[in-house]
Amino acid sequence: MEKNVEILAYHGWGFDGSFWDSFKKVIPESVPFKTANRGYFDKPFHPRFNPDTNVRVVFTHSFGLHWCNSGILSKADYLVMFNGFGEFHPKKEKYRAISKKGLARMISELVLAPEKVLKLFYGNVFYPGNTLIKVKQDLDKQKLAEDLKELDNTRFPLIDLDFGSVMIALDSGKDQVLMQPRGKEMTAGHLHKKYVKVYDAAGHALPLTNPEDCWSYLCSIIPIFERHENNR
Repeated sequence: MEKNVEILAYHGWGFDGSFWDSFKKVIPESVPFKTANRGYFDKPFHPRFNPDTNVRVVFTHSFGLHWCNSGILSKADYLVMFNGFGEFHPKKEKYRAISKKGLARMISELVLAPEKVLKLFYGNVFYPGNTLIKVKQDLDKQKLAEDLKELDNTRFPLIDLDFGSVMIALDSGKDQVLMQPRGKEMTAGHLHKKYVKVYDAAGHALPLTNPEDCWSYLCSIIPIFERHENNR
């Protein structure tokens, strides 16, 4: 009997569940794809796996890894991290200084001009291409500010991810937000099967701008996905 697969997806800072709309279009309808919501623009939503799901997959983009429920992560058979990071600021000093200065500016300006901050942020997210979304008007400024401040000092305990899942890190070569791919660093201590791939020409919005490429790669390394790819 064919095993059923289910995907839960967690967006990054400044977005909502609609971030995954492009990815939904390349995934067969037979694969349940549930998007979580942090609550920046509407009510928070935290999906759960169905009890009878055989293969549990978690997608996280950027900061999405940090607010994904630890109970969900512990149940995942496959963890796919798009543009992920343990610590937000790069280790290399020249990049670290730029990152810290830029984040400090965003934090200070968010209180008075949240729309401006988000617009500039989206420009960096979608670099080197055009910005594909607009800033939503109904936003939770407090939630945005709290998470932005958390980014400044966040250090995800990567050891907590070593629960037996297959770990997949997909990074971008032209990421203007992280400035350096973190996949190798994040998976270095993982004791189980792991994969790292860098899309040299892509930016920080990798799963939104390159969904077909990402899906094709995932189908090539995850057997359960290969069957669904052939049946699309």
